[in-house]
Amino acid sequence: MARKYKILIAEDFAASLKIMREIIQALGYDFRTASNGYEVIHALKAEDFDLILMDLQMPLFNGFETIEFIRRNFPYPKNIVPVVAMSGRDYASELNQTYKDEGFDGVIEKPFSLDRLDTVIKDVIRKSLTPAKDKKAV
Repeated sequence: MARKYKILIAEDFAASLKIMREIIQALGYDFRTASNGYEVIHALKAEDFDLILMDLQMPLFNGFETIEFIRRNFPYPKNIVPVVAMSGRDYASELNQTYKDEGFDGVIEKPFSLDRLDTVIKDVIRKSLTPAKDKKAV
């Protein structure tokens, strides 16, 4: 049996969070939730995650501030946890490199299908498991 990935969903909008919980549960992943950047930071201090799905517009600490904090302040290996930006912008694919420059491992546009989200989750986790020397060569 394959290992069940553990995902942290960072979303402040209650209706979107409800949908995300249902989708992640339907995909069979274990998950926790956070409604702002501070909760993401506290959750990551307390637990290990295989992936964070992070909304960009959250109160207190937005997605960009949160990922910067994680990348700069958490010890290895928590500082390299894969993070996928969830963007409501319809041009998110054009900004993919911008998100990567900010420290995100991927971006997905809202709304997204169950299949699209599952593909992104698996691709980003698979890439994160690639040895560092191979990542540099890509």
